[in-house]
Amino acid sequence: MPVSIVQQRRGVIVDRAALARHGRAVLKACGRARGVVDVQLVGDAAIAEINEQWRGVAGVTDVLSFALQEGEAMPGTEELLGDVIISLDTACRQAAALEREWQRDSGDSSCRYGVQEETAFLLTHGILHLLGHDHVRAAEAKVMEALERTLMAPLTVAPVHGLDRSDHAPGA
Repeated sequence: MPVSIVQQRRGVIVDRAALARHGRAVLKACGRARGVVDVQLVGDAAIAEINEQWRGVAGVTDVLSFALQEGEAMPGTEELLGDVIISLDTACRQAAALEREWQRDSGDSSCRYGVQEETAFLLTHGILHLLGHDHVRAAEAKVMEALERTLMAPLTVAPVHGLDRSDHAPGA
């Protein structure tokens, strides 16, 4: 399976099949339909531990990506791209915050943005990192954000970059 989802954090409802479909659509849109990505849905404690162990950064983050290869794969083969780890606890908080801001800014209380959409956004962000995109420099961030908006368009009209994610560690 090109995108496998393992949910370790219980108690948060996420449609894993829809999330895997979205991941496959992202890979296809980026010209990497044969890419293989393993996704773990964890809680804040688990992602903080992984963040400290592998990046030397203390604290919680929303998503981590660990690439297994650099460059292009051989034609006709599956390419093991890497792992994406998403904190569902953080996704829940960010989804609620974005929904509140969107409703406030639009004046429309019917605007909805939930953990499913936020988890799909974080998966999109993580996959783009696996494919070599980054947001450290302003020009790179502009390209990555434009791709994220395009790839998220089938799922939501929410302003996915309307939330201040300044605590999102560069390169995460």
